[in-house]
Amino acid sequence: LAVIKVTAQADSYLEGNRIMGQYKNEWGEISQIIDEHVNLMMGRYLETGCVFKCISAHIGFFPYAQCLGKVLMDKDWNRLNNLIYQENCFRSLCSLMCGDTHYWAFLEMLEALAVGNMKTLDLLVPQKTEPVNHIFPVYRPATDLLIGLWRKDNSVLDYAVPRAKKFVCGKRPQWERATIAYLLAMYDKNPKEAGVQLGLLCKGVMRADFDVDTDKTLFVPAHGLYQLAACLWDKELFQQLPMPDHKIFSKEYAVWRNTQKVHPELFAKYPETMINNVLVNPEIEMLEPNK
Repeated sequence: LAVIKVTAQADSYLEGNRIMGQYKNEWGEISQIIDEHVNLMMGRYLETGCVFKCISAHIGFFPYAQCLGKVLMDKDWNRLNNLIYQENCFRSLCSLMCGDTHYWAFLEMLEALAVGNMKTLDLLVPQKTEPVNHIFPVYRPATDLLIGLWRKDNSVLDYAVPRAKKFVCGKRPQWERATIAYLLAMYDKNPKEAGVQLGLLCKGVMRADFDVDTDKTLFVPAHGLYQLAACLWDKELFQQLPMPDHKIFSKEYAVWRNTQKVHPELFAKYPETMINNVLVNPEIEMLEPNK
C-alpha cells in the first residue's frame, strides 16, 4: 500500500508539473500562486480521499482574492468567468455538504447565476420555502423570492412577496434592502426600478463589511442578479434593464456574458481528475455515504 501511495504521489507530481508548464505563460505572475494551491490541494486529497474534506476547514480555499485583480486588469472575460466559476464551485460544495438548509448559500446562488453554473444552482435553490431560524436576516426573504422566481412557483411568491415588502421598509443596511427591492422589481417586471436598486446595492456594498480585495473590487452577486433578469425576462424587457454605473460592476463583463455562449470551465485543473469532477459535479460527493 505504501508503494502504491508513493507511486500515486509521484504520478500526481509529474502531471502537476505538466499542467503548470502548460499554463505558466497564460497565468503569468499568478502562476506561482496557482502552483502552490494545486500542490496543497493534491496533498490534502491524497491524505483524505475526499474533495470536501480538503476544503471544509477554509471556505473559499481557492486563491480567488490573489488572482482577481490581475485577471480583471487583463480584461479576458472568459478567464474571469472561469476564475469566478472555480471559486463558486468550492464555496457551493461547502454549502451543499454542510448544514440542513441551503438558505445560507444565497450569495453562492447569485454567483452561480453570474457565471452560468446552472447545475450547481439547481442543487442550491430549494424546491420550497423552509422554516429556517438563526440565519442572516436578508437571506430568508431573498431566498424565498428566488425560489418563487426561479421555480416559477406562484404559491411561494404569494407567501414571499408580502414579507419581502415589509423587509424593504425596515431598517436593515442598504445593500440588503436593495437586494430584496431588486427581486421585487423582477417580480413586477419593472426594469427601471430594478436598475435603480442594482445601483443602490453596489453603493451599499461599499459601506458594508465586505472584502476589499474581492467584493469591493467586483461584486459578483450583483452580476448574478443581472443574469437572473437575463434568464427570466424576455429579450425586449431585459434590454431595458440599465447597468449600474459603479466600479464594482463590470459593464464590459456583463456585455460579454450576454453576447457569448458561455460554457464555464475550471480556471485551474488538478492532476487528480476526481477533484475536477467533484467540483463541477458536486452531487458525486453529496450522494456518497460517510462523507
